[in-house]
Amino acid sequence: MSAPMKPIRVMLIDCRPLVLMGLHDLINARKPRMEVSGQATTYANALDLADQLRPNVIFFSFFPDALDPLEVVAGLTRSAEMKVLVLKGLYEAVPVAQAIEAGARGVVLAEDPTESIIQAIIKVHHRDIGLDRAWAGGLAGYAANGHIPLKCNLEQAKQAQLTLRERELIRAIVGDPSAKYLSIAARLGISEHTVHNHLSNIYHKLNLINRIDLLMYALKHGLTNNEEPPESTWVELD
Repeated sequence: MSAPMKPIRVMLIDCRPLVLMGLHDLINARKPRMEVSGQATTYANALDLADQLRPNVIFFSFFPDALDPLEVVAGLTRSAEMKVLVLKGLYEAVPVAQAIEAGARGVVLAEDPTESIIQAIIKVHHRDIGLDRAWAGGLAGYAANGHIPLKCNLEQAKQAQLTLRERELIRAIVGDPSAKYLSIAARLGISEHTVHNHLSNIYHKLNLINRIDLLMYALKHGLTNNEEPPESTWVELD
């Protein structure tokens, strides 16, 4: 008889009681798959608590505090067993690139569907390599050159799985990152349900977590123009 799977231990860092309560209820509703092991409302408390609890995944929010949040992220991620997910609102100004450079493994939008947030926890816990930290430099190159060349055969193979409709959806999201799914659906002449289905397929094919992850990937890998990929990139995966 196999031993029961250990739950993913999640720690929450946020100064807003309602946010903490919402995440706490969302995560604990998935027991025994995952559970909240602790929560902190200041960065100093967060560092002490993380050292005591050694959580698997840490939800990290940026807020006014005596400590520098980027230094706190760096401190939390010194241990490879603790993986930080940045939680941000769609219109909230957060230094995402610096957070990734400091060691964060991904970004979760507060506006994401609850199931997407749960999947982000699972993926970042089981993924040895988080977000590609070179993406920030890629964005700079995109701004300067208007495109970013495809980087390697592995990424080309993943992108070759995308349908033309999925590529069209990616371009629509990149063109208006803050657009609601209903608005995108109307623009493409499809239902909102179909938009969600396409996004789920895109996330699976490209091994992404959420909409921000997709935006960064699309900008870095040049999925923003109307051209079909070169014929050589269309390969079939087993």
